[in-house]
Amino acid sequence: MATWRDVAAYIRANYKITDEDDSNITLVFGIDGTRTQIVVLSQALLMDGAEEWVQISSPIARVNQINVNAVLRAIAPMVVGGLAIYGDFLAIRDALPLANLQINELERPMRLITLTADALEKQFVGADVM
Repeated sequence: MATWRDVAAYIRANYKITDEDDSNITLVFGIDGTRTQIVVLSQALLMDGAEEWVQISSPIARVNQINVNAVLRAIAPMVVGGLAIYGDFLAIRDALPLANLQINELERPMRLITLTADALEKQFVGADVM
């Protein structure tokens, strides 16, 4: 894969998309048959558009529903992803450069972000709220 267009085409061919615009694709994954997890892939441009990246993010909870300090401590050993605030929501997020991206370099982080977000939501919120 080399461009956002390639990522979008791959996702369209292999996943059920719930929402899409020019620079964002939203997916909802089933977890254990009882829970779901939203994942958003977003195009990110760096260096005045010279570099294309993909951001993978998955919301955990509303910021006011969760102990952010406790979540930060819980994710400290994580290899993939970090914590970010999007408006009123706390999310796990990672970003990958697209120039030389291989499919496994997208699939594995996307899965890790999805499962981590779901586990944190379950641990700190106690319910499937997203």
